Amino acid sequence: MHAYATDTSERESIPVWLAFFAVAAALLLSYIVKNMKLEVPWWIDAPSVMGFYGLIYQWFDKFLWCQQFKFISFSSIPNLRGTWVGVIHSSYGGGTDVPGVILYTRQTWTRINLRLVTQNSSSYSIMAAVNTHDSSEPSLKYEYMNEPSALSVNTMNAHRGTANLQLSPDGKELAGDYFTGRGRQNLGTMEFKFISREYLTREEALRRVAFPSTQQP
Repeated sequence: MHAYATDTSERESIPVWLAFFAVAAALLLSYIVKNMKLEVPWWIDAPSVMGFYGLIYQWFDKFLWCQQFKFISFSSIPNLRGTWVGVIHSSYGGGTDVPGVILYTRQTWTRINLRLVTQNSSSYSIMAAVNTHDSSEPSLKYEYMNEPSALSVNTMNAHRGTANLQLSPDGKELAGDYFTGRGRQNLGTMEFKFISREYLTREEALRRVAFPSTQQP
């Protein structure tokens, strides 16, 4: 996974709140130790603030940021994690449709990885940006490296590309343009629908598209 940019300023303010909770947790620990008259090594008590901050930060980064409790949300960054299924409309060969495309998104509050899989190739992101719903253009933008499969046609070769996908208001659809670099020089559009927070196999993801009642929220 790699870092990604975002238009929200919460990455400046939230660490301050996490530091506040770390100090509070350290004070609580010191209070408990004193009242129970326990003796602990200095290397446990002295760095307790930094230790609590590290634990709280990791907890927020990997889990808490995407949680919602009624009207309370901890981050405005869209949660794109999971399996998406869609279609690519490519300019290759005068116009080609590639159905059954799987987009796997692994994401934390600060890091992300996008892996797109077709029958003939797969690609992975090397940099990305996620714009929130508060921006003028809620979207996922990323640069990727594509690698053809061993059984693909000889005209396919590894190449770089970029994608600019708009996020729907309900966060369940991604659609937009893509452009490939030297070696392919294709362009087109991509459309994806969210299927599951789980990382499904290709067969299971396509089955859930055929039977949408099995989709997860």
